[in-house]
Amino acid sequence: MGDISDFFWFANSELLKELFHVELSLLNRLLTQDPELRSLLDTSVATVSDRKTCFTVLAHRMILEMISETFDALYEKLSLTGEESNTVSATGSLVGSDAPDWVLEMDRVVERLPHHLFGALPQALRVGRFKENDPEQIAALGTLSTVEQLQVLIESVFGQQLQRLEKRWSAATSVVQVATWPSNKLKFRRTRNKQRITRDRMIAQIDSISPTIPEFLQLMDERKVDPQPTWSGWPGSWKDAYKNPRLRVLIHKDKSRALTRAARHK
Repeated sequence: MGDISDFFWFANSELLKELFHVELSLLNRLLTQDPELRSLLDTSVATVSDRKTCFTVLAHRMILEMISETFDALYEKLSLTGEESNTVSATGSLVGSDAPDWVLEMDRVVERLPHHLFGALPQALRVGRFKENDPEQIAALGTLSTVEQLQVLIESVFGQQLQRLEKRWSAATSVVQVATWPSNKLKFRRTRNKQRITRDRMIAQIDSISPTIPEFLQLMDERKVDPQPTWSGWPGSWKDAYKNPRLRVLIHKDKSRALTRAARHK
């Protein structure tokens, strides 16, 4: 699978718009029920119930990002009400690179949700393209033609991944994972977080001295900034990648996120 929008390749715009607004409504209810969610995600000790709430919010926020990227790739806009825009803002960048280990572990599981969702599609839809007059694909499309049907599939995948996390949490030492995890795992996480922070800061620094997009791309190539590992079809340089409409959208989103994260770590 390429980028996180691949799961929704078969869905039409109207269906995705309806699902997007349903997901926003669900997230808004969760935020209303637990207004201290951001603080909870910065707490080293949390109950299983609290962790489930956090996972639910992060997982459904991932669905918003997947739909958003699908529309970006199609060069279509999503119309939001004021309340919906507030919900999008309130659920953005919830996990910092220095978050507690149980949160970082959860965030990694959430990052893999697009992969698991794609794998849960009927076999006929995993080809990632329409096949003319294919009876199996036509039948499969009929099983995912409504918001309710999509929600059933999405929730089933969320449930499977939450069960994986709960098994880890159920261990006697799960409340204080840091004390029991092997030092090499902790070292790997710290290294990965440092690498992400370094990359974000480098992109922010390049952006600050690049008045134009061509100059920005040239510096990205000169300083050998790596693309995101989930991007498929990378041509080998930022300059060439920008010529591809799909990669161009991903580059702008990556840049925006890096600038936001870099600002938090100043």
